[in-house]
Amino acid sequence: MKILLAYLCHYQDRHDYYMSLLPVGLVSIAAYLQYKGHDVTLANFSKVGYRKAVKEICERKPDVLGISMFTHNRVDSIKLIQSVKKEIPKCTIVAGGPHVTFLTDEFLKRVPEIDYIVRGEGEKAFLRILEKLKFGRSPVSKVVEAEMIDHLETIPPPSSFEGEMIGVDPNEQFKHIITSRGCPFSCTFCCSPVFWGNRVRFTDPQRVVDELVTLYKKHGIIYFSIRDDNFTLRKSHAMRVSELLRKSGVFMMWNCQARVDTVDEEMLAAMKRAGLEMIQYGVETGSEKILRLYDKNITIADIKRAAKAARKVGTYLSLYLMAGMKGETHADVKKTISLIREILPGDGIVSPVALYPGTILYEKVRLDGGISNAVWFERKDSGIFLRDDEEVRKWIKEILTVLSTIREKSWYREDDFQKHRKVMGKECWVTDVLEGDFWLDEENYENAARLYQKVIRTYSHNPWGYLRMGKLSFRIGNFMEAERYFREVTKLVPAYYGGWLKLAESQVAYGNRHEARKSIAHAMNLNKYDIRIQHLAELLKKLAHA
Repeated sequence: MKILLAYLCHYQDRHDYYMSLLPVGLVSIAAYLQYKGHDVTLANFSKVGYRKAVKEICERKPDVLGISMFTHNRVDSIKLIQSVKKEIPKCTIVAGGPHVTFLTDEFLKRVPEIDYIVRGEGEKAFLRILEKLKFGRSPVSKVVEAEMIDHLETIPPPSSFEGEMIGVDPNEQFKHIITSRGCPFSCTFCCSPVFWGNRVRFTDPQRVVDELVTLYKKHGIIYFSIRDDNFTLRKSHAMRVSELLRKSGVFMMWNCQARVDTVDEEMLAAMKRAGLEMIQYGVETGSEKILRLYDKNITIADIKRAAKAARKVGTYLSLYLMAGMKGETHADVKKTISLIREILPGDGIVSPVALYPGTILYEKVRLDGGISNAVWFERKDSGIFLRDDEEVRKWIKEILTVLSTIREKSWYREDDFQKHRKVMGKECWVTDVLEGDFWLDEENYENAARLYQKVIRTYSHNPWGYLRMGKLSFRIGNFMEAERYFREVTKLVPAYYGGWLKLAESQVAYGNRHEARKSIAHAMNLNKYDIRIQHLAELLKKLAHA
């Protein structure tokens, strides 16, 4: 059987970085099915839209098509499903993801083109469907319930997938990893606890770090993002992953998401020594009243303590914030603004309170008659907000304005870095790189070079010192020296396309087009999706014929 696992966001969202990426869960299913011996193709049609996606699928004529569906991509996904079924009636179509999981009955009634719906975690459920189809039998029900995987290290990591990929940039896709599934909390706006189950399952830390080392060596990924709902939920897990990564011999920077009541200074310091550059806290609001309405089970004191710990060890701080809860007033918004000014995040994301199937908030509004499950088939909005009014939009703009105006205070400066060293010690390479970046932005090239060179001397196999020295040298016009540093990056991490791109840019800058063409060809071979590589390759091609 030929299996095609596909995703596409709404076409108008195709330039949104996160919405246009494949869900990690879909990649995990692809890796698992391949591991079980199936012929799997993985496709991301976000950049081309559903019409071109249908054309591509029909040309390939898969036996089974799996579609990952969220609230934000449901409209184009349904159109794709209906079109493919019309063109390839014998293709078995399987839909999964949060949106169909929580609206199963509606989809069974309204989208008969779907043959099977996987509810919840998809790896083993999808495999059961394929095993039935392989022997000419159909699953008993159109609804296939999830089978939870207790030990996540027993399934292959998503990045181990080696089948054909369409529209998938491995350099961006594989840098997003998940080390746990599930959430024990019950925030009213989040469907994760129901989708994954309230019981949290963790991947063995050694397997996590083995995956990261593979990403570094095979794909040249030097910066990654942990997308667990709460990476810091179990302190021993976060500490062990950090310890093993620090001892692994690879040098990667990273970020993660966390709840403010699950972090402390010791943990954040250990994570930074392992490369943590930024942490994102789910704060939502600065109002105790609204926190209670969200059922966050945290306090403003928790938020302040966690923010203080992040700033003390010197990781950059980002916040997830919301506005527009029922009962929220401008007085509550002003408390959020006051909190921002006090804890000084580097940046933040501010969203209106949205209604998503599977959340406590959605069910309450639905039972009160404020929304029906049918609305998702009657409207084309990517999401539906609890309060879609001008007042909330003004609040969001107000919060965003404050986030931007405090950056002069929130981003770390010389005095801050000295304080960080008192906590982290003198040999924390992340502190050195971040302070070097500060001096580089200040155009104090001597101080920046001193810090970058310190990283190079202390950790000779760390690409970040060479990368930054190459950037500095290029900025001051010393292109041959920049080439030397970037050449070293390509030796340390040969699979990192960025090293080859920067090498080519340096070679172009001082007129060595012959070597630049070889370097950019190497970069293109590693990453054909990067627009900078495409532009430089085209420029060199034109210059060759000039």
